[in-house]
Amino acid sequence: MEKDILTLLNEKIDGLLAKYKEAENRAKELELEMTNFRLQKETLINENEKLKEAIALKNLELEEIVGKIESILGK
Repeated sequence: MEKDILTLLNEKIDGLLAKYKEAENRAKELELEMTNFRLQKETLINENEKLKEAIALKNLELEEIVGKIESILGK
């Protein structure tokens, strides 16, 4: 009878260890995923800033062109 209880306890401990390892592996996967998301976010932020700068330059160019057109038209 003692052997049965010890075997059962041993099996339960093995099961718990397996679940712990699974949880540990999943936590590592999630950490890696979070790191990847942070890198993607940083890339998108940088791209967004570059696009804002490009739009600002285009707006300046547009204002210059409009100013030249107005001066040609005598306004």
